[in-house]
Amino acid sequence: MSSLTRAVALVASTVLATVLGAVVHAPPAGATIPRGDTVDSDPDPSWGWERVFVDGFDGPAGHGPDQWHVMPASNWPAQNGQGLLDVGQLAQIRTNQSWALPVGTQVRVTARLMMPNTGSNYAAFWVQHPNGTDPRELDVVESYGPLKTTGAQLGSHICYDEMVGTDSTACEVSGLPAELWSVGQYFPAGAKPWDTFWQYHATFTVGGDLVTFSANDDAGNQAYSMNLTPDLRRVPSGTIPFQLRLSNKDVQPEHAVPGGDRMSMLVDWVAMDVKYP
Repeated sequence: MSSLTRAVALVASTVLATVLGAVVHAPPAGATIPRGDTVDSDPDPSWGWERVFVDGFDGPAGHGPDQWHVMPASNWPAQNGQGLLDVGQLAQIRTNQSWALPVGTQVRVTARLMMPNTGSNYAAFWVQHPNGTDPRELDVVESYGPLKTTGAQLGSHICYDEMVGTDSTACEVSGLPAELWSVGQYFPAGAKPWDTFWQYHATFTVGGDLVTFSANDDAGNQAYSMNLTPDLRRVPSGTIPFQLRLSNKDVQPEHAVPGGDRMSMLVDWVAMDVKYP
């Protein structure tokens, strides 16, 4: 090959590489369909979703998280300086931010966490609709630990007994029962909620009647996916702001089971994404 031919080939290859690089690194094309919509050819499952809250608990060791506040008569959880929040015994916090979203907005709340392994306390990640006469609570996941029959569960409350009476069945008698589902049995042996970290999700549409709960590991393997019975009373309505909560309570002494060595719920991160109508 002559020197002229080699030079031409070198220039051509350089131009080709530049063109390919431009194609690979070009910014994505602008959307041509309304936000929140998808088409069959759209490869991105996150299309239309917007992250409106995230906390990775990356603050200094011993400090509480800035985006949350402690609940009355409760303890503060502490960040460990390594990206985890240690939600210890009797710790309860709620997000400073609250959300009253337009009807039709899709919402997905997620937390990556590991539950305590004791039988004397129960911990939870939940969505709270804090209204004394309309307390819509979605328990994304809560756990009584490996030593209790219930293990881990999810569900919803639309009533507290003290609202309508003093008996422990006052809500049920008033036609406002909880809906709770055990899910501990869906996790593989050695990878139960108190053995390792899982990502727990609840997805709903504001003003809708359906809530979908799911859990997956970091590789995307799903432990379960299930829906509550459709019920308008269980989903945030759009008129009252809702917040996210993390809590770790003691069970009643008569229900405590000795054993376990970690009373803390360890939370890696919490996030909320929305897709507007």
